Amino acid sequence: MTSAPSRFQYIDLTKGIGILTVVWAHIMLVGWSHRLIYAFHMPLFFFVSGFLFKAEKFASFTDFLKKRFKRLMIPYAIYSVATWAVWAVFRYITHSDVESYFMPLLQTVIAQGSGEFMVHNSALWFIPCLFAVEIIYFFIRKTGEIASLALCVAIAALNYLMACIFGDAYMYGLPWNLDAAFYALPFYALANIVHKHYSHEQILGLVKRNRIATLLTTAALGAALCLLAFNFQECSMGSSSYQCHIGIFFVRAFIGCFALIMLCALITSVATPRWITNALSWCGKNSLDIMCLHIPVKGIAMILVSKALHPAVDVSESGAYSAIAFVMTMVVCTVLIYGINKYIRHQ
Repeated sequence: MTSAPSRFQYIDLTKGIGILTVVWAHIMLVGWSHRLIYAFHMPLFFFVSGFLFKAEKFASFTDFLKKRFKRLMIPYAIYSVATWAVWAVFRYITHSDVESYFMPLLQTVIAQGSGEFMVHNSALWFIPCLFAVEIIYFFIRKTGEIASLALCVAIAALNYLMACIFGDAYMYGLPWNLDAAFYALPFYALANIVHKHYSHEQILGLVKRNRIATLLTTAALGAALCLLAFNFQECSMGSSSYQCHIGIFFVRAFIGCFALIMLCALITSVATPRWITNALSWCGKNSLDIMCLHIPVKGIAMILVSKALHPAVDVSESGAYSAIAFVMTMVVCTVLIYGINKYIRHQ
């Protein structure tokens, strides 16, 4: 991903922390951290994407479609094929019981993250889903701010009604995780509308002038997020699994989005060790690549940790072993992305 101007660093920090929580939650599958992360982590990326969307950058819908397809769908296809190849080879040499080697590759077209689809790299569901959200919103935004937000909420409500009536047959039957896309629209729309009224400079200036108030507000939002995360069941957009009321899902996800963005804006306004902000910003700038790479990498890392340290322990249920697998995953992803950027993208 291309470098952003320094005044956008709080956005890179937000994406950086966000993608690290995604990787961690896909390794450590139990406990308080998993519940807290799943309260907001994927809505966060739709929110940030909406915050950065500017229709003015595109001459027409055709121009928009071409640029976003190149930015999202081409990497999606490449990563899907590449990680499928790794998955297929690994399954073959380990003599795993595989019903079909080629079906997951064919399911790349369907791009459904729930059920048994995309078993070679389930995290890839997010990319075509985001692409669908952007296409829908490109047209909805033309109705005006209030009308577009209301329409997005109405679509999400209709999606909930359809899920209640038809259940899994509806949610799992939609390609590109469209059920998740319909729920993502309010996050994308509200963030886009907020940014139209508050520029990056205005947000950072407001935070800098009111650091104490920002800190207290962030702390209050964080406390509310924890309360809602620990007292209600988890929700997973990628798996089309909403175990708590959909209203709780939206409330706590919005709280998490605003809390993390405010925290990152606050971090950029105070003296923070440069190596920390640089590392988190790098993760944010390369969040799409980390999203695409971490599933197969963490799978291998977890196997290695388990075999090397304690075969009887489930890595996904041990904080210490999960931490080792997490570090291994991020180190490998960093090396791979560095190579991709230097030798393929020539950045």
